[in-house]
Amino acid sequence: MWSRAALILALLLPFVGWAAPKRVLYVTHSAGFRHGSIPLSQEVLSSFPGLEVTSTENLSLLSAESLRNYDVVFFFTSGELALSPSQKSDLLAFVREGKGFGGVHSATDTLYNWPEYGELIGAYFDGHPWAQEVDIDVEDPEHPAMRHLGASFRTADEIYQFRSFSRERVRVLMTLDTRSVNLSAEGVNRTDGDFALAWCRDYGRGRVFYSALGHGDETWRDPRFQKMIEQALLWLARETEGDGAPRLSTPAINPGGVVSATTFTSGVAPGSLVSIFGQGLTSGSTVQATSEPLPVKLAGTSVHVNGIAIPLLYVSPFQINARLPGDLAPGTTASVVVWSATQPSPPQPAAILP
Repeated sequence: MWSRAALILALLLPFVGWAAPKRVLYVTHSAGFRHGSIPLSQEVLSSFPGLEVTSTENLSLLSAESLRNYDVVFFFTSGELALSPSQKSDLLAFVREGKGFGGVHSATDTLYNWPEYGELIGAYFDGHPWAQEVDIDVEDPEHPAMRHLGASFRTADEIYQFRSFSRERVRVLMTLDTRSVNLSAEGVNRTDGDFALAWCRDYGRGRVFYSALGHGDETWRDPRFQKMIEQALLWLARETEGDGAPRLSTPAINPGGVVSATTFTSGVAPGSLVSIFGQGLTSGSTVQATSEPLPVKLAGTSVHVNGIAIPLLYVSPFQINARLPGDLAPGTTASVVVWSATQPSPPQPAAILP
């Protein structure tokens, strides 16, 4: 015969360590262009373990009463959604009071007539000059939604540009490598070369995430994209931790901060390794190159010698290891500029190689 205590323990054991899944309201209402990838996106989100996803086009669920049942609201929407003033207020309060809001692709092509929405999500769509294979730089590989992507990756998608966008409001997670596109293509509106493709932010006590990728089925079938969205939802639901504060960087090299990584007696040898020491050299991330040939941008940061970006081995806020050009003329001087994508304008030469 079991004792009463043993019986109670046996009944409780299946529930030890069990936690209710986080609930996501996935809104796919299209008041403008409707993407054909929406049905597949619904299947993908419903497959994520630890998340209970409700897909809907019913905008009435965006109310205070309904939102109490959810941890995250996620948009794949378009056009001017027919939300009442109270629904708009309820959605903002939902996020501000500690819940999560996210969006993918055309979620920025939504609610242009509601400026507070643009502030919430971080920007508005301003055209897609490219639909092609592109290279993407991961600026914050430490964020949970980015960790599996490495320092950069290549993908094919419809590439957005944005207006009403500011790095002072959001934490950029990945950006377009502009060397992989034609910046003179028709419809390119940005002149600063800054094409952010994913970002996050804090909003009151809540969290916000957005990715511009996700146009077609090919992207939604990509395991890398699927994992990014899964990890973003878990971050929005506070199942994982990651900083959402904006990162601004103004690289400053200490005097005499350019030092050869190998012993040298006069000047720096062409093609040699150098270490640059300073502060604010990246916008907060530490990344080591894992590919050959070496990348010329890591964590959104590059180093230019005489105007040419050089290969990077390692970057952190306090040190950068790089390889000098092999065609430097011995005995001449060369300007060295550390450039971070978070800077509003290109810096002046930060150091001189003797």
